[in-house]
Amino acid sequence: MVKCVCGKEIENAPTWLGDVNVTFICNNCPTRNVKGITQVDFTLPQTEEEKAAAAKEAEAKAGKKATR
Repeated sequence: MVKCVCGKEIENAPTWLGDVNVTFICNNCPTRNVKGITQVDFTLPQTEEEKAAAAKEAEAKAGKKATR
């Protein structure tokens, strides 16, 4: 059984979708907040190593610009 975050059953969704780790929102949900595809953030969270590597890369770029 697939249910909305407000508790209402979503009839048209297949039952196997109830096992998927996704938040379902019905069309008449009072907590509905619609975003356009251009407003969705698809960036993945960075690990500490990736943040450190990005900081070093930014420093290197800033150093190259300063020496020019």
